[in-house]
Amino acid sequence: MSTAPRPQTDDAEPDQGPGDADGWALLDALRRKLDDQGTQTRKTSAQVQQLADSIAALVGQQRKRAKWLNVNSFVAYLMFTLLCCGAFYFVYQSRVHEVVSARDRAATDRDAAVRRADEANAKLAARDAADGKAWDAWQQLEAGKRDDAMKKITELKAAPLSRFEHEVLAARAKQAEMMQVDAALKSAANASKAGKFGEVIVTLEGALNLSGAAPRAGEIHYQIGMAQLHANEVDKAVTHLEAAVGTDTSDEDARFQLASAFDRVGQWGKARGEYDKFATAHPQNPSAVFAMRRSATLARMPALAPWVAAQQAQAQQAKLPVVATPGGATAAPKPATPRPAPAVSVPPGISPAIAKPTPPQPAPPDPATP
Repeated sequence: MSTAPRPQTDDAEPDQGPGDADGWALLDALRRKLDDQGTQTRKTSAQVQQLADSIAALVGQQRKRAKWLNVNSFVAYLMFTLLCCGAFYFVYQSRVHEVVSARDRAATDRDAAVRRADEANAKLAARDAADGKAWDAWQQLEAGKRDDAMKKITELKAAPLSRFEHEVLAARAKQAEMMQVDAALKSAANASKAGKFGEVIVTLEGALNLSGAAPRAGEIHYQIGMAQLHANEVDKAVTHLEAAVGTDTSDEDARFQLASAFDRVGQWGKARGEYDKFATAHPQNPSAVFAMRRSATLARMPALAPWVAAQQAQAQQAKLPVVATPGGATAAPKPATPRPAPAVSVPPGISPAIAKPTPPQPAPPDPATP
């Protein structure tokens, strides 16, 4: 508010005293102060209004900034949340893959362990069964039932037994076979003393088929050959005596008996060679003198006896084509009749069952023989 100036009146003012003048001066001074105060108040009000507007503008800007900050915070929070979720997802995926792989490996190991356990149980059962069969085979070998035992041993070759068990069982079977061979040789010796040479041949030929007979094969062949010589089966005896000589038998008489067998069947060339080998290898043997003499005799004779040569010629002629005669008929060559070898006296020191043939004179040619 402002103070109005003192009104001027037409009426003459009364004379004022010094006190009134001071009052009016004070009043003017007060009015000026009031005017200055009003002006200052209006300025202050304008400044306050300006400050309020500035504050309002600032508040608006702060609100906008706060709103933008809130939006930015929300976006940042959202991005952080997405990043956290993505990181968690990747960590979860990697961990899940590891866990799944570990689970699969554990399942595979479990299945493998179960399979190995089943295989171990199966092997254990097969081992128990094989052990039972091996024990049965052992008991049968002890009881002398070799045939049944060998069948079981043959079945046990692929059985899950240890190498030591296989070797022990095979050694026991071989020992049983050797015992059977020894029994066969003893039985053959008794039969030979009784003159049952057919039984000797059958017994020893059965023993020869045993695998345990290999160490004594030469002796068995020799005994079979001698029995066949006694049974007058000279051709068969030659085969076994040759086998006996080929196995380096300890019986030095085997080569002499082979030479005698060749001599009896008309193989004079082979007989002479065997006589010479026998006399050279065993000069102290009582039969060596006879062997040398017989070799000298055979040296003046052909390699084949006449009847052997005739038989070979007959076999060759049997293979020739049939010859037609002038009358239109066909005629086959007439075979020559072989002549048996005459027996001779047996010198001392030679088996009496083996007679040495004397060199026969060549037979006259048959006119019908071409």
